[in-house]
Amino acid sequence: MESLKPPLLVTMLMLFASPTLAVNGDDPVKSAFAQCKNIDDAAARLRCYDDLVIDELMATDEPRFAGKHTLKTDPFTITQPTQLRYQSDGVIFVMAVFNEQGEIIENLHIGGGGEGRYLLESPGRYYLQMNGSTTWRVWFESPPK
Repeated sequence: MESLKPPLLVTMLMLFASPTLAVNGDDPVKSAFAQCKNIDDAAARLRCYDDLVIDELMATDEPRFAGKHTLKTDPFTITQPTQLRYQSDGVIFVMAVFNEQGEIIENLHIGGGGEGRYLLESPGRYYLQMNGSTTWRVWFESPPK
């Protein structure tokens, strides 16, 4: 049996021994826009865009991000106020919200498990850094009315 080359072994270890769970890469808003973009007929494509209801697309029970221990997200864009709902199963959870320039907008935490919410009021590009003692989840939701 041929031994694994070191780079392949390192890659496999990173994939299977990573402390974080998969990030939900299926952004429902991006997916819906991509479906409309792929329509050839201009009138049908415009109707598709007109029919999109962003609040409904964002309303999902699936977390946008879920993990265990530490994760830094890729940058994401919000075009309207968006509420971040976050849950932790562990004794400590810290989530930092950064703007596109890397400045900390807010530092949030939960001690003893539970749930919290934070309203991102301004449209823009952001990313998150989560650190938890165990598993956690983050949802993007429409703000309360």
